[in-house]
Amino acid sequence: MKKLITAAVAALAMSAGMSTAFADEAQTVWVDGSGQSSMAKEATEKHAEMAKQGWKFQDLDVYTEDGDMKGLFVTYVRSAAPAPSAAP
Repeated sequence: MKKLITAAVAALAMSAGMSTAFADEAQTVWVDGSGQSSMAKEATEKHAEMAKQGWKFQDLDVYTEDGDMKGLFVTYVRSAAPAPSAAP
């Protein structure tokens, strides 16, 4: 199981890096839940929370184990804040 989780995280990290080539920052979060409706509720709440912080949804991957949905890897992206200009 640890090998499967490690492989999934590595694959997500690589795909997130490739799919966010134009973003300054990317963040992948885990959404856990017990059942599809619970995960949908958690994902909706996470989307709202991340949007308030300036993140935009990029990608979602469902993690299953033995045919059961265990959670979601959700990747968000945003542009880095511009550096403050030095005023004379």
